[in-house]
Amino acid sequence: MKKRLFLTFALIVSVLTLAACNVPDFSGNGTDSDKAAIFEEAMEALEDSHYKEPSRDELYQGAIEGMFDALDDPYSQYFSQEDYERFHDSLSESFVGIGVSVENVDGTVIIRKVWADSPAMEAGLQPGDAITHINGESYEDKSYYETVADVQGEEGTTVEVGVSRVGVKESITFEMTREEIENPTVVSDLIEQDDQTIGVIEVHSFGGETFSRFKAVVDNFESKDIDGLIIDLRDNGGGYLATVNRMLDMFLTTGDLPMFTIEQRIDGEWVTQPYEATESERKSYDILTIVNGFSASASEVFAAGMKEKGGYDVLGMDTFGKGTMQSSDDLEPYSEDELHISRGRWLTPEGNWVDPDMGDIKAISPTIKVEQNPLFTGYNVYLSEGETLEFDTVSPRIENAQRILNALGYSIRSDGYFDDETQNAVSDFQANNGLNETGIINATTASKLSEFFYEYRTDKANDTQYQAALDYFLQ
Repeated sequence: MKKRLFLTFALIVSVLTLAACNVPDFSGNGTDSDKAAIFEEAMEALEDSHYKEPSRDELYQGAIEGMFDALDDPYSQYFSQEDYERFHDSLSESFVGIGVSVENVDGTVIIRKVWADSPAMEAGLQPGDAITHINGESYEDKSYYETVADVQGEEGTTVEVGVSRVGVKESITFEMTREEIENPTVVSDLIEQDDQTIGVIEVHSFGGETFSRFKAVVDNFESKDIDGLIIDLRDNGGGYLATVNRMLDMFLTTGDLPMFTIEQRIDGEWVTQPYEATESERKSYDILTIVNGFSASASEVFAAGMKEKGGYDVLGMDTFGKGTMQSSDDLEPYSEDELHISRGRWLTPEGNWVDPDMGDIKAISPTIKVEQNPLFTGYNVYLSEGETLEFDTVSPRIENAQRILNALGYSIRSDGYFDDETQNAVSDFQANNGLNETGIINATTASKLSEFFYEYRTDKANDTQYQAALDYFLQ
């Protein structure tokens, strides 16, 4: 077995859950050979006598999954070769799919990030949505791997994804066409306003190419004498240790505190390794990091380093809270599969462990708390075939449509009741967009409302946290 040379700080995937009952108690004084004999006898009995006629391969696979399940650790798992490649694809610069990354939370597949200009973004999927159906079939009892495999597929094919969303009683369904998704881990912009030049860098994940791309952008910004730098880590689920280490080292200087510390088990022994900064001079410009509740793992390492060691401000909301780290072992020559194992934890510069249940702190808290625009929790207007939303009816989808109309400048109620004012607003919207003025939201009107709402959500002017970050430098 060969141990991978990199460690990951990534909030990605979880183990399959196997229900168990009446399992043998191995906590006694039995020898390893006794326990092995019990294991072999149980396997032979199931293979020979169980009515489902399981194969030995299936039982071995189940036993391995059961070992990982016994850890009660959602980040340690057994990767098939296909799953392992998918894991690394999520940190690469492109992949085929609908444009989301996901995680496994207690057996539920949760959308972690939605890429801009992707089928998922255009359809209206959002971080936090829980996948419940695919192509009309319930996936609540399916495994994580089955769900991910069926959401993904070949380029140009369609998939219908049903999700549940916090605050929405009904399931929401989206139909999308799979395509190659450009997944640039680094996206930048230069803002020149009020005699200030502000560099903005969105870091979507800490992948293998992220540092070189990030450094190139920073070098270019510095050649233009920027007055400030915004590093946006919202919805960033993590990535490689080497990447976050090198990126932090660009901004933090030598001193008493490390940038972060790793405590991990190596060959059964605990080893503590502080990661020290090597730069001697602080940057001439100020730096602000943006985070939210979906900034996890390596994003939290970065934010904690900038906050506790660098003394830089962090803006947004509390982060996710993932303080463990994983590395992978291949199983060659026996298999092309991989073991992805939590081997330790990371600590902030001040020595805090981030964990919602057991840590010194639950998450990285921003120094400047700014909530996101609540309208960003809305979703595209969706209708079943032949369905309409009309006067004197009540539904959560009407409430959502009312919120979209309000975002477009109308001043109407938003409690889900389709009253006279809502009808008038719909008629006015239809008139302004060349649609039949019926005052009824049909499929055509719903599509046009969704189109405008997509534009609203992708307009940085409506991004409360982004605007607060700019104001930090420009006011």
